[in-house]
Amino acid sequence: MTARETAKSTNGGGLTLPLLLVAVMGLPIGWLLWSAAAALGSGSNGLAATMLPTALRDTIQLMVLVGIVTGSAGMIAAWLVTHYEFPLRRMFDWALVVPLAVPTYLAAYTYVEFLDFTGPLQTALRAVNGATSVKDYWFPDIRSDWGAVIVLSSVLYPYVYVACRAFFLMQSASLNIAARTLGAGGMRTFFAVTLPLSRPALVVGVTLAMMEVVNDLGAVQYFGINAITAIIYSTWINRSDFGGAAQLAVTVVLVIGLLIAAEQRARRDRVYLAHRDSRVPPAREALLGGQRWAAFGFCLALLALGFGIPVGQLTYSAFRVLLPETIAMTVAALVPTLTLAGLGALITVLVGLAAAKLAHRSGAGARSAIRLATLGYAIPGTVLALGLLQPLGQADLWFNRMTMALWDWRPGLILSGSMAALLYVYAIRFLAVSHSTIDAAMKKRGDSMLHAGRVLGARGVGLLLRVDLPTLMPALLSAATLVFVEIIKELPATLLLRPLGIDTLATVVYARANVGLFAQAALPALFIVLAGLIPVILATRLGDRRKV
Repeated sequence: MTARETAKSTNGGGLTLPLLLVAVMGLPIGWLLWSAAAALGSGSNGLAATMLPTALRDTIQLMVLVGIVTGSAGMIAAWLVTHYEFPLRRMFDWALVVPLAVPTYLAAYTYVEFLDFTGPLQTALRAVNGATSVKDYWFPDIRSDWGAVIVLSSVLYPYVYVACRAFFLMQSASLNIAARTLGAGGMRTFFAVTLPLSRPALVVGVTLAMMEVVNDLGAVQYFGINAITAIIYSTWINRSDFGGAAQLAVTVVLVIGLLIAAEQRARRDRVYLAHRDSRVPPAREALLGGQRWAAFGFCLALLALGFGIPVGQLTYSAFRVLLPETIAMTVAALVPTLTLAGLGALITVLVGLAAAKLAHRSGAGARSAIRLATLGYAIPGTVLALGLLQPLGQADLWFNRMTMALWDWRPGLILSGSMAALLYVYAIRFLAVSHSTIDAAMKKRGDSMLHAGRVLGARGVGLLLRVDLPTLMPALLSAATLVFVEIIKELPATLLLRPLGIDTLATVVYARANVGLFAQAALPALFIVLAGLIPVILATRLGDRRKV
């Protein structure tokens, strides 16, 4: 192929598949853009303009604070478990991922229950100091801005931990050894060598955590924060103003798009490749004295805050009111939950892998299109579901008219009223999770292994199965784990797009908690956590056997 043909393929034919991906994944976004533009002359723009400054201020403040806390906590934890030996390090290596199984809205409910006046902590405090009312002592109010930062960070730091841990396991130990040989201590090596090199993984994890903050609804509402998702939900549900909600949602997409574009531009000309033999793990240094217990205490505190307190409170609430009706309700919702999560994770990871490989082989225009296709993660699930429900409903209407004209048969709502709509919205919603994880791993791995496989005679499917996929397996398992758990925890989109008569664990919890029956919702909420634990643990431990 000549240089002219190559350029034509890259700039012309190479854009076909990325643009098709944008069209498929961007359908609800395009619908929202059209609805937002159509609402400009209807008065919705005035409503959005009035609420937007407050919503943006509170949302950005929460995003920045959660990003700082999750970035610091997740990276330090990943550095400790991959570079040092201390008590229970092997357990913390996989256990620090399990807070991913706790939804943010469940964490908010359980922390308020735990720290409330009737909760175990204040009850124990009153037993010690002899107080009889809240006026007799001071206790911080968890339902505040700082409480939201702590609660959200406690369950979102694993995004940074998973990304940084995978990077540290892939990093060449020779760099740290060289730095230590030149006289640099552990802290100086971390800040001068490890931190700059791990920036892509750190940014990926922090960006995912911050976008999760933007998309959260239950926790911010419960803590009384005027986040933009809460304003969108109120504008659409309480005011029946879809145009205003669409305008606010488009603003969110633009803000997140600018954030991702600025980060990609900042690291575009940087090289972060530091290959190592994937069979040799980084050397670990045994900590002594107080340092080993400080590392142990730090990891234990993260695990307790992100998993111990929420699960402990859920367990207490679940078994305090354990009725046969609650058990039957939970079991009935468990099967569709696991089915949707498994199928959704498989579809999303396959699309993410295809998108990452396509971006790796294409030009700048194609890569920009693929990044645009992953922006669905930035849109709140409530608005994303509405943006998808309307075009799918229109497609069902057209299809029913066609079948009636041809065969006098009306199939009903085959798209908007089936699980296909949920799987579609899951793929749009969580494509960024799978694509970012796989893309970072592909950039870290480089092409040398693939070139070596071709030299040794591997081609096509053989190269894919024997070299490409095995070297990406930790990233694929990490992406599948993240998507699986996110689908189990997903509430707004599932609530709006689920077929009639189908309840998932999240919708059951929402229905009970929304009418003040959180004690009845505790058992299905506990199953949400337990269902998410299994793939988290298995994927992490299996990834240790097949590290890139």
